[in-house]
Amino acid sequence: MELSDDAAGEDRLSGWTTDADADALAALTATYTGVSLRRLTAPATPPLAVPGGVRVAERYRSGSGGLRITLAWPAGLRGTADRRPRGGTVDHAVPYSAPGVECVCARQACGGLVPVPHCTEHGRTAEPAMEWHPAGGVRCTHLTRPAAAVPA
Repeated sequence: MELSDDAAGEDRLSGWTTDADADALAALTATYTGVSLRRLTAPATPPLAVPGGVRVAERYRSGSGGLRITLAWPAGLRGTADRRPRGGTVDHAVPYSAPGVECVCARQACGGLVPVPHCTEHGRTAEPAMEWHPAGGVRCTHLTRPAAAVPA
């Protein structure tokens, strides 16, 4: 698995498969909306989810006859998978202003909030919000990084 550091880049996942499964994946990803890769895992990473845009990027047949395919998707779509049974990504918002003392929403390292229904300030939304993005995605990682030192 190759995960891009740039939201404009592509993430890639390669693996060995059969011709029939490769054809099925190619047919699924050829549709207008693409296919959603709901959940995958990679060593030393939390479970990932990609809500669309997956395509078969390449097929490679080895000398022994095995078929290796590579799936690719825009890195900006990648996020951390929701651990609840419904799956998908954990979306959170970076609010315009700091949350008040009454806010009980779960806070993320990037400064975003995952709204909870019993929060008197946000309820089920984090409005007003500057932006929504998937937890663990490229944007979230970028916001979490410390600002680069400015040369004197």
